[in-house]
Amino acid sequence: MSIKVSLQDLEDGRFGPYMQSKKNRVFRTSVGGREYVVKVFRDEWNERARAEFGVLSECREKGVPAPLPVALFEGAIVMEPLEGRSVAEIFDEMFSHSLGADISDAQRELADNLAKWLSSFHVAFDFRLARGDAILKNFIITQSGVCGLDFEEVTPSDTLNDLGQLCASALTTDPVFTASKTSFARHLASCYWIHSGRNRADELATAVSTAIRYYAPFRSNGSELMRYATRIENGELRVG
Repeated sequence: MSIKVSLQDLEDGRFGPYMQSKKNRVFRTSVGGREYVVKVFRDEWNERARAEFGVLSECREKGVPAPLPVALFEGAIVMEPLEGRSVAEIFDEMFSHSLGADISDAQRELADNLAKWLSSFHVAFDFRLARGDAILKNFIITQSGVCGLDFEEVTPSDTLNDLGQLCASALTTDPVFTASKTSFARHLASCYWIHSGRNRADELATAVSTAIRYYAPFRSNGSELMRYATRIENGELRVG
């Protein structure tokens, strides 16, 4: 699928506020009666625009739920819009008053569905590519299920880093490291081993602690998170 309009046409048709993005300009637009989502990269990231467009195209070809790319411009990609709810929002609602170690069927189902998506991405690319930035806000729930968003960080790397980031993202939402979130991370990892066919449980603690150490400097409670990372490394806190 392609569109025969210019990037300026898409800018002129923008409606609503710019979407939340720290790195790029992302907006909805309407041209010729059709709606699209446009992601305009910073000038120096033109290569990332081409790379993300390619990853999105392959995801669609290989059956990995992702936005449908429809056009590539210099430093920008155009996608069909997806309607759904942020997994980060759903997770916060699910765990706002869930503190005990037991998790509900709905919480288990969310962990399983995230594990299915992540494993499907890794299998589709023969475990050669990590999606990068595998955090809760980069997934949505559509009518068809979990869908991944934002693939600009995809790179040839250890795929275990993605699982570590996703577990860390869940564990460090406020309030951090509750018993229920620890149970969620463990269930997420268990489901991933099953769906991916690869069990690397003995390496997961390092991947989770590495992710926490990466994100901690950007958080107001960074020193607390660094202490948790040390506990995970030392085997005092089992997360997988």
